Amino acid sequence: MRIQPPAVGPATPVRFPAMFRETLNSDLRVCVLPWSSVPIVTVALLMRVGAAGDPPARPGLASLTADMLDEGAGGRNSVQITEAFERLGSHLDIDVGQDVTVLTFTTLSRHLDAGLALASDVLMRPHFAEADLLRIRRLRLNRLRQLRTSASAAADRLFLSGVFGAHPYGHGSLGTSQSIEALTLDDVREFYGRMYEPAQATLIAAGDISPDAVVEAARLRFAGWTNPVAPAAPPEVPAAASPRVLLVDRPGAPQSELRIGHLGPERSTPDYHALVTLNAGLGGQFTSRINHHLRETKGYTYGARTGFDFRRVCSTFSCDTSVQSDATAAAMVDILSEFEAVRSTRPLDDDEVERARNSLTRGYVRHFETPADLVRAAAELSRFSLADDTFDLFVPSVSSVGGTEVREVAQRWIKPDDCVAVVVGDAAACRSQIEQLGREVVDSTPEF
Repeated sequence: MRIQPPAVGPATPVRFPAMFRETLNSDLRVCVLPWSSVPIVTVALLMRVGAAGDPPARPGLASLTADMLDEGAGGRNSVQITEAFERLGSHLDIDVGQDVTVLTFTTLSRHLDAGLALASDVLMRPHFAEADLLRIRRLRLNRLRQLRTSASAAADRLFLSGVFGAHPYGHGSLGTSQSIEALTLDDVREFYGRMYEPAQATLIAAGDISPDAVVEAARLRFAGWTNPVAPAAPPEVPAAASPRVLLVDRPGAPQSELRIGHLGPERSTPDYHALVTLNAGLGGQFTSRINHHLRETKGYTYGARTGFDFRRVCSTFSCDTSVQSDATAAAMVDILSEFEAVRSTRPLDDDEVERARNSLTRGYVRHFETPADLVRAAAELSRFSLADDTFDLFVPSVSSVGGTEVREVAQRWIKPDDCVAVVVGDAAACRSQIEQLGREVVDSTPEF
């Protein structure tokens, strides 16, 4: 029987595998990470097109186009595509974010070429049939109707539009019912023809494969993929939004969903390691200040978290929580007070900084255990144009962060006076208290 817990050892360093790169004649980039622990391979096709590429009047077009890719392609319908991947012991995932769209599958290494043949059909030869569009549109509209009843979905959607406004980042990938209903097959085909081109694509493969095999298979399966359209430029850096409270009335709601935050820096900022350390101590882990204060001391919530949501040209910093309705204004005051304190009167002390560093570094190596993990990591490098040694440097860089650096980045990037606050709750129960905070209160309805 162990009387004393084992001592905490040093953080395990990360040695990210060397990446072999080649660019094909079509400008398709190929990145390979050999990893021979098990005879499988994970492949991702990353397209630098996401929800931020939606035309201003057509939110949701990027994700609708991505949904259409595997509804029929290369002479197969959607069921046949699914069955073909299943015969390889695999399935195809398509994920649309703000900046990128990623097609991913995992299969046995010996099925790499067959998997790429299927994936290339989906990416290069989609059918875009009217019947498929009608079915996808109906599913999307039903999904938006479901989300309309979710307080957390309403808060997330309104926070994006509140912080980003009319900027391309100001809407979610699913779009709105009005936009989805208006989209036509011509819209989908035009968007695909304009945005899906090899110069915007990166093929990433990790697993028990050789770089030469991946390059040869890619050269074969993506032969003839050309598109003369110039690559789309990334979005401009958005302007800061005016601080205010956006109130969504949910009569009788026993809780209020809160989102409180503002714009932050891009992922490539030199402050990154100090920022994630700051966030871990402030609200990024269970033992952080804000969670302890709102959950343990005040009893307002089951949990509250802060975080940076990084995009290509900026990020958002926010606190997300759900609190009991009669504590809405008090919780908002406490969150903003903690934002102010960490940058001025009560910065993280040495113990808090050490706990934050440990929480970030002790388990960091677990993010790189499988080929799928390696592909996700390489996709992050590609998405944000980061250096190959980014993950190798994380543990030593965070371990060297001190209290002075944390306070400096808090002063630079935590801005309580600039915060947009979203409240989704019973307005009759919390409006008068919110109005006493001295911020403009705007009655709002998120568009679904």
